[in-house]
Amino acid sequence: MRYFHESISSLIYCRVFIFLMPSFSQETSNKWKFAFQLDNRFSSIRGKEVTVFGGKVGVQYRKLTRFGLGGSIVMNPVYIEYFNRKVNAQETNKISFWYVSIFNDWILYKNKKWECFATEQVGFGRPNFTKEINNDVVSDVDVAVYVNEISGQVNYKIVPWIGVGAGIGHRNLLNKKSVLNTTFDAPIYIAKIILYPDFFFKKL
Repeated sequence: MRYFHESISSLIYCRVFIFLMPSFSQETSNKWKFAFQLDNRFSSIRGKEVTVFGGKVGVQYRKLTRFGLGGSIVMNPVYIEYFNRKVNAQETNKISFWYVSIFNDWILYKNKKWECFATEQVGFGRPNFTKEINNDVVSDVDVAVYVNEISGQVNYKIVPWIGVGAGIGHRNLLNKKSVLNTTFDAPIYIAKIILYPDFFFKKL
C-alpha cells in the first residue's frame, strides 16, 4: 500500500510557479520583434520545494506567434528518503534535472492590457538519479528524456512596468518508461509576476 501511495503521489504531482520574468523586445521591423525573457520558478516534487531557473530567446511575429529556444535547470536537487525493506536500510534518492527546448506561443488575443496565448515546449533533458544507502552511493545514472509541455496562459499588465499572469497545462515525457513517466508527468498550475524593463529603457 505504501508503494501504491508513492506512485499515486508521483502521478498527481503538480507544480505552482511564481514567475519573475524580466522581458524586453527590440523591434527589428514592422512585423518581427526580438524577444528575450528570464524566469525564476518555485515548485515542488513530492512535497519538496525546488527552484527552477530558465530563459527563452526568440522572435515574435506581429501579434500572432512567438518562437525560439529555451532552457531550464532545477537549482536545488530533490531528496526523497524511504526505508528499503530488501536491504533493511534507509535509502536516499537524489534527483537533478535540466532540459533545453524549442517553444512556440500561439497568441490568441492581445491588447494594451491583456494577452491570452497557448504555448508548447518540446525539449531534451538529462535528469540524474543518485541512490545512496547508509551514505554510500550505490547508483548514479543519467537518463535521456524528451519533454513535451503544453499550457494556456493569460497575462495582464497592471501598469506599464509590471503585470501578473496565470495558466494551467500539463507536462509529459515522450519516453515510454513508466518509472520516468510517474516521476515527471504532471499537471502544471502557473502564477506569475511579470516585470517589463523596456518601460525603463524608454525613459533613458
